[in-house]
Amino acid sequence: MKFCVLTLGCKSNQSESTRIENTFLEGSHEKTHLEASPDICVINTCSVTAKSDYQSRQLIRRALKAGASVIVTGCYSQLNEAQIRQISTEIEIVNNEDKGSYFKDNFGHSPNLAATDNGHSRALLKIQDGCNSSCSYCIIPQARGASRSRTADEIIREAKGLEAAGFMEITITGIHIGYYGADLSPKMELSELIEELLIHTNKPRIRLTSIEATEISDRLIRLFGGGRVCSHCHIPLQSGHDGILKKMNRPYTTTEFRETVLRLSESADNISIGSDVIVGFPGETQDNFEDTYNFIASLPLTYLHVFPYSKRKNTKASEMPGHVEEGVKKQRSAALRGLSNEKKSVYMAAQTGKVLSAVVERVEEGSFGGTTGNYLKIESKTVPGLDIREKQLVNLIVTGREKDRLAGKPINISQPAIL
Repeated sequence: MKFCVLTLGCKSNQSESTRIENTFLEGSHEKTHLEASPDICVINTCSVTAKSDYQSRQLIRRALKAGASVIVTGCYSQLNEAQIRQISTEIEIVNNEDKGSYFKDNFGHSPNLAATDNGHSRALLKIQDGCNSSCSYCIIPQARGASRSRTADEIIREAKGLEAAGFMEITITGIHIGYYGADLSPKMELSELIEELLIHTNKPRIRLTSIEATEISDRLIRLFGGGRVCSHCHIPLQSGHDGILKKMNRPYTTTEFRETVLRLSESADNISIGSDVIVGFPGETQDNFEDTYNFIASLPLTYLHVFPYSKRKNTKASEMPGHVEEGVKKQRSAALRGLSNEKKSVYMAAQTGKVLSAVVERVEEGSFGGTTGNYLKIESKTVPGLDIREKQLVNLIVTGREKDRLAGKPINISQPAIL
């Protein structure tokens, strides 16, 4: 059969979708696009915001219009089965916890569901699922359940498989990766897992996805920029005002957040640090927002992901007073995105003359592009006699900037590049 997998949302969803694709391929099915009239369309949905809900419904309708048999999974379908049934009673809904077994039993034949080469240049490795936090605005724990960690042996086996498949970057992902290992016996910390991955693989660099400020230990900080751990970290802030953080039920103060960011920035050379911010949380005043803006402006952050607060049913925040008008949220979001652009521009300008290591993601006649260890896109012209291939790790000297990308030139050097 011809199949396609459409994905919304986080890197955990992306990792799961890769596994689903592999299951179909192991069953000798043909991967295609929605426009090519697949027999089956799998939609891995997201429900982190109202916009995600809307996008999930739109993809479902598009797939039905294309004539495919539609299978829906992910957080939106986990929480909104009745709404999906209203679209069509013929849609198959697969619970989050059944993603692996359902597709293997119905469409695959191999128990090895490790992510392999499906046209991606950088691999995703999911180490856990679920979340034990209770942020007042978030619905994801209701869709994903409590944190559940994979064993280190299982993760290491998958990492070795990714290395054998030629991947030179492995991104560690999950719903709450900083809580990794707390449910294992004996318990294990994220830093220990990363150290084990470095020991049992030889070539791939390791990138971490989002991790909470309270979960960044000194042991973990020492791994950044140490040779094979990418000089990049994403630390969600959500608000720069302590009163709003308390309403959000976030487990830190702005002082604690600042201390973590500064320790990381001072310990890892040239590290890129990103963050998430929610604007217009219930009760957020203009003064509260200005505190957030000024707090972020004072930090060595590289970029922001800005989200207008989205009311999620069955969350504590949805029942709070003082909901902010959409127009105000839009204005505040624009201001923070402007600040993000300024910070990223300054950081990118500081890269000129540095030697960075990039995974090649696209090769065209006369040029190639990729992602650096510090999470910047870079473009370069090819060099005669130098064989450039996708998934390859290439050292480049940064020669300048072209819009939102760096410009570079591949070089052979004895000194290590900045990951």
